Amino acid sequence: MKLRDRVLVAVREPLPLVGTIAFGIIDRGTNVLQVRPTSVCSMCCAFCSVDAGPCSKARWADFVVEDLDWLEEWVRDFVRFKEVPVEVLIDGVGDPLEHPRIDEVVKRMKSIEGVKSVALETHAFRLSEDLAFRLAEAGLDRINLSLETLDPEKAKLLSGRKEYDVTSVVNIIEKLVKETSVDVHVTPVLLPGINEEDVKEIILWAKDIGMGKRWPPFTVQKYVRHKHGRKLKGVKEMSWDEFWRYLDTLERELGVRLRWSMEEWGMAKAKKLPEVYSVGDRVKVEVVSRGLFRGEWLAVPLPRRDVVMTLVRAPGAEVGKRLSVRVRQNKDNIYLVSP
Repeated sequence: MKLRDRVLVAVREPLPLVGTIAFGIIDRGTNVLQVRPTSVCSMCCAFCSVDAGPCSKARWADFVVEDLDWLEEWVRDFVRFKEVPVEVLIDGVGDPLEHPRIDEVVKRMKSIEGVKSVALETHAFRLSEDLAFRLAEAGLDRINLSLETLDPEKAKLLSGRKEYDVTSVVNIIEKLVKETSVDVHVTPVLLPGINEEDVKEIILWAKDIGMGKRWPPFTVQKYVRHKHGRKLKGVKEMSWDEFWRYLDTLERELGVRLRWSMEEWGMAKAKKLPEVYSVGDRVKVEVVSRGLFRGEWLAVPLPRRDVVMTLVRAPGAEVGKRLSVRVRQNKDNIYLVSP
């Protein structure tokens, strides 16, 4: 299947589910595991930090973990390794609701011994009332809702999709909060000069409908211009000092809290999976797929095939090719390598 000139890669056993930002599991040394079932997104947000969606000019592959037995096996192993109760946060460089069996993903994650809660991040483009209640029935504990405005026309412009119906999203979320045990945490990105008043409206709406049953109800995110992300024309990125001062002012104006401790989130440091390969290591690999962004490839080390590595600066690379590479980055077991 192609999205423009993109390929959609179905991830199955034996491809490892650690090593890349595109899919699988990321362990950052806490009791929260990021689980990424897909990189697909249907929105074209003007400020997207990872250039997701059908309008992307940088991506040339997207991924969906099709083999849910394989995903569950990997998460079970990680949870056992952690030796503490774990939250599974289903997120991604796309939107988890694009996974065709996302309710089953939630149900499988919730069934794993040692998983205390399952959360999901989404812009809710694919959220119908039926899906929302299926997710609740599957055991979803929390939705982290990305929402930048409640204005229908502005929402269409910022999302890059005229089909995006923010009024429907609001109605479904309100019903979900009132009629199920699912909590919602709303996370607007502050876009200077564009949505300051919208952010205030979102926070007051969240407070009014009862978000924050078990977790903090809202967090404001800082707009950051990323290397592979889309940049909003005319929008200047705030410095961190400016951003924190803005939050202080907003807290006083609205009478709310916008900053939360790890403890209030139920987060704590926990045993972290050691990096398998060190920066500078020379490794023989086999190319197995295109990577997320144009010119990148995914490769697995030989003979172990224990992680996935993102291969860059490799002219002439193609699936099946074997070559020697050096590890350039390995933070959180996310590997960047080049010949």
